[in-house]
Amino acid sequence: MGAKEPGATVALDPRDVMGPLDPRRRDFLAATKAILLLAAPAALAFVAAAGDARADIAVSAGGVELDWSAPGECADRGRVLAEIEQRLGRSSAANGEPPLKARAVVSRNERGSWDLRLTTTLGEATRSRELHGETCAELADAAALIIALAIDPDASSRGTPRADPDTGAGPGELAGADPGAGADPGAGADPGAGAHPEVDAAPDAPTAAEAPPAASPPPGASAAPAQRPSRPLELRGTLRASGVLDTASLPAVAPGAGIAAGVLIGAVRVELSGTYFGAQQAFVERTTMGGDVQLTTGGLRLCYAMRYRAFELGPCAGIEVGVMSAASFGAASPGSNRALWVAPYPGALASFALSDQIRVPLTIDVPFPVTRDRFVLVGIGAVHRSAAATLRASLGVEVRFP
Repeated sequence: MGAKEPGATVALDPRDVMGPLDPRRRDFLAATKAILLLAAPAALAFVAAAGDARADIAVSAGGVELDWSAPGECADRGRVLAEIEQRLGRSSAANGEPPLKARAVVSRNERGSWDLRLTTTLGEATRSRELHGETCAELADAAALIIALAIDPDASSRGTPRADPDTGAGPGELAGADPGAGADPGAGADPGAGAHPEVDAAPDAPTAAEAPPAASPPPGASAAPAQRPSRPLELRGTLRASGVLDTASLPAVAPGAGIAAGVLIGAVRVELSGTYFGAQQAFVERTTMGGDVQLTTGGLRLCYAMRYRAFELGPCAGIEVGVMSAASFGAASPGSNRALWVAPYPGALASFALSDQIRVPLTIDVPFPVTRDRFVLVGIGAVHRSAAATLRASLGVEVRFP
């Protein structure tokens, strides 16, 4: 056999150990050797392909470690990983970079929409963000895009439908058919008509039949789903002058005047107001004597106004404190007196915008006097006492600034 040299391969001839062979066995061994020699290249190609496949699988599985937490009605972890892999492509992760770790938590908020908190860690860099969407599917797609962009900034241009490797046509099209015509899936087509040799030779390559990639954000941009822009918190001052009508605080329906100044914080209104009702005559029953009664109040009002285009409408509540006074007439000895007025009230406010700064407000209130003092002429009779509740309305002009 000879000596074994360093690094050399020693061949062992079967005749060295088995002795001479008969012709049939020699022919059988020769055929077997020929078959092995012919099969060796195919076996080597298979092993190489298997090695490539394992590498792709390792990159796909090791490119991102995803911890996905979401309700049952949302996409599962497998779907999100599939979307990430589709955007990355087979070879994009083979760059030697460390794997990306991602944790995503999806939950439904009190408004019925969805929230996503996503934390990504690549090497020593950690980044967190919160996304909001109308559907869970939006957030799942956004999370997949963000993770893919973190691994490969060019991933946003991938993830579009690819040509069918069997037919060479894009989704919804038949090979050799006019893309603009409505093709019947059951109808036969000439295999030679409109064939694309490039597609047949490389079915995985993009083709002209492939739909153009969807518009995507630039690399590194946030991939949050489209949301309605939130209105900034409004902080404005108000000044209002109104004409007022009261039904039962004074002896008869009483007109008055009011002024109010306040502040708007978003939809919340807080204002201070003052109202004056002029003197009204009240007579002692079956006499010509009586008193002139008037009411002056100041109050605090709190409203919440919901907006729809140029209109505002909302509930209010407040309290007013003032003085009701009366001066007698027709009596031999004229006199006057005052009584404290305290009345909480529920109400409502509606307004219409003439411009950004000018509005026309209407308020409706129902004051309930806490004390209802009675005015009397001593020795003659009662002059006036307020009702247990009164209806009050005002209409005016309001200026808002700035």
